[in-house]
Parts: sequence; structure tokens; C-alpha cells
Amino acid sequence: MNYTPGFNPKFGTLGASVAAHWPEAPVLKSRNNKKTDTLGIALSGGGYRSAIFSYGVLRGLHELGVLNQADYLSVVSGGSWIGTASAMADNLKYFFEVPADRANFMEEGFESLLVNPLRLLEEAALTRPDNNYVSDLYGRLIARTFLREHGDFSRYNPLTDATLIHDADRPFLLINGTLHFRRPDTFDITEECFEMNRLYCGSRSLGYVDTKSLLADDDTIRIRDAVAISGAAVAAHVPGLGDEVSGHGLSREIINFAAGQPTPFPNAPRADRLDVDDGGKYNNLGVESLVNRGCGYIIVVDAEHDPEHKDRKKSGQKYEGLRTLMGRNHIPQPDFVIQELDAANEPVHLVSGKNTVPDILYVKLKSMAAFDKAAAKQRYNRPSFMQNLFGRGEFAFDPQFSTAKLDYGFAEHRNLTELGTFMVRQNAKLFTAFAAKSK
Repeated sequence: MNYTPGFNPKFGTLGASVAAHWPEAPVLKSRNNKKTDTLGIALSGGGYRSAIFSYGVLRGLHELGVLNQADYLSVVSGGSWIGTASAMADNLKYFFEVPADRANFMEEGFESLLVNPLRLLEEAALTRPDNNYVSDLYGRLIARTFLREHGDFSRYNPLTDATLIHDADRPFLLINGTLHFRRPDTFDITEECFEMNRLYCGSRSLGYVDTKSLLADDDTIRIRDAVAISGAAVAAHVPGLGDEVSGHGLSREIINFAAGQPTPFPNAPRADRLDVDDGGKYNNLGVESLVNRGCGYIIVVDAEHDPEHKDRKKSGQKYEGLRTLMGRNHIPQPDFVIQELDAANEPVHLVSGKNTVPDILYVKLKSMAAFDKAAAKQRYNRPSFMQNLFGRGEFAFDPQFSTAKLDYGFAEHRNLTELGTFMVRQNAKLFTAFAAKSK
């Protein structure tokens, strides 16, 4: 497959027949062979807050057997850090183990990233100076932090490496970025979802190309490149000279794989290179890729930075990612849905769709009184002598700490993981019944 305009003839059509058009169809058939509807899981952006929380949710889904029933795992930004690591794990039982006396997989990763500033200097010196220097450096650090199970293989092997990204016993991985380009004779920058997986990469309006043919400078796109693209929140784009778009920060350049091709939408970009960065710039939930493949059932894990303004009945959150989807008519539901989702202490909700709208099992990162009560008894949450002395002994946990917060404590980190697992366990019957609907 060198280039194809697209695999889905009609975006928004649901059903297993839509997934059958895509190159991963043999993989899906060998695993679950759904006849009617497929099941997707979406992990939102939200930096390491999303990675930690999503780790806990995936752990709960693994315990229930729901993770194995899912056909797709669509990940964005912070969700891609843990989603890609889970797709590469050789042993999921070990991967999701949360020992009481030592750090778990995610905690070990963040500790290695934050306490070793010398590594940043070493990686900066080893990174090749080219157009993608900053993105390359970021990708090297991300790979060492989250994809470290496979050592240098995860740092240098291409995204096409089927020995690293497993899908025979787990969902097919879709990593989402945001593509920035300018169509001829316009100064405006177009943004759209850029989908990456081990078989192909591309977008709905520009078409798709075999992953081994997609070049970032002179290199075939690597696993670390895809994860770095998806999580490159610190990036900005401005119109450049001629037909170019100039990317700054963690942005990455790729070749224009659609140049001279019959693209699905007219007026394809003429620039030699295209710019891609954080999937959250287009949408932070990762749902479009699943709709594009016709998933009739979607579990959405929303860990965006969405502070609570809580009263007795409502959490008072904004749901920006979901509102963006509604604005694009991907999930055309009225505001009463958000009002229902925003119930205080109720993080898991079933939103029933129609023939053209997937059924959504929505998991929202918010505080939960039942969890606080249970977690306060954990050893790592019990107040120390000094805390008691200065009147800080009462258990307090704010799950919505900022993406930019770097001085997280062990208890804060562990609580966020356990919160995700707790939510799934508390709603086990709902999750298992929802997964069973996709047949």
C-alpha cells in the first residue's frame, strides 16, 4: 500500500462492516470476529495526569476481561504514553501489578524522568541536529520513560515493528496527532486528526499511506516519533513562506504523503512537508478515529484538566473535549447529556446513541466520596507525626492536579491510579454488560 484516498467510504456509518474496510480487519477477525458492532476504548490527553489515571482504568478493564474484548485502543497525548506502553507490554499481568511496597510501572517511569536531569543533557548531546531536533529529543525521553520495557528497541525501532506492538491478544492501537497544513491559495491553517498505527498513517481529508513509507526527515516514523507527536502539547504553528506551515516547539515535520495524489477532499496541500503535533490540539478525547472505523460502542476515559466547582449535586466541570466533539457533530447530543454526566460523585455514565451515534460509556476524572473514604485507610494516606503536629492530618486528595505540576507526592500519584481502578470495579456490571453488546 503506497497511498490510498481512504478506507471508510462514509464517515459516521457504524458497524463491524466499516472496520472490515480497513487494513487491520484480519487482525480484528482473528481475535474477536465481531459481526455487528466493534468496541473501542479512547484515552484522552491530559499529560501525566491522564497517563496515571488511564493506567488505573486500563488495569480495571484488564481485570474484568473487557480490555481483551475491545477491538481498538485510541490514544491522545498523555493517554498515548500509557496506551502505547500497554500495547507493547509482554506480560499484561505484570504490567498492571500495583505492589504495596514499591512503585508500579507508571510511578517508576515518572521517577526516572524527574529525578535525573543529567539524562536530558546526555540525550540532547546525542540527538541529531536537524529540522526535528526538539521533537527527536522529546521522543527519546518519552521512550526511555514509558516504553523502557524494551530498551533501545523502543527508542529506535519503527512503528511498523509487529514484534513490539502486540494486537493478537489486545486492542489494535491507534495513536492520534494533529496535522497542520495550508491548502493552495489560502492563508488559513487547516487542522485535522492524524492517525498513526503500525500498518498505515494518514487523515480523512488527505488519505493514508503505508507506515513504512511515511518519513520524518530521512527516517521511517518510529514508535517514539508517534508517541512524541501525540504528546507534543508545547508547540505552535504559523503560516510560513510559500505553501509551508511553520511549526515551533515540539512540533514535527513529515513528508507530504498526499502530494500529487487524488485526495478525498479537494485542494490538497502542495508543500513538501507537513507539520504534526499534539492530538489534543484537534480534539483531546481520541473519539474521531473510533467513529471513523465504525465503532458502535466506545468507552471514553476523559482525564482532561477540568477542575471541579463542586456543590451537593454537581461537579461543575466544563467538558471542553466533549463539547468540541458535539460542535463537529461527531456526537450530536444536546446539553442535557453534559448535565447528566456532571453529577457529583458519579464518574461513570452510559450515554445511549442512535443509529448514527455510538453508545458511549463515559468515564470522567472527578472526585468521588466513596473512593476518598476507602483510600483514607491506605497506609500511604495515613497522616505522619509531622502532619498531625501541624494540623494537616486529614486525608485530602484532589484528582485534578495540573498537567504542569512536577512535585507530585507518592500518595497523590498512587491515589490517582487507584481511583481509575476503583471506578471500574464499582461499576463492573455496567462495564461487562457494555462490552458484551459488541458482537
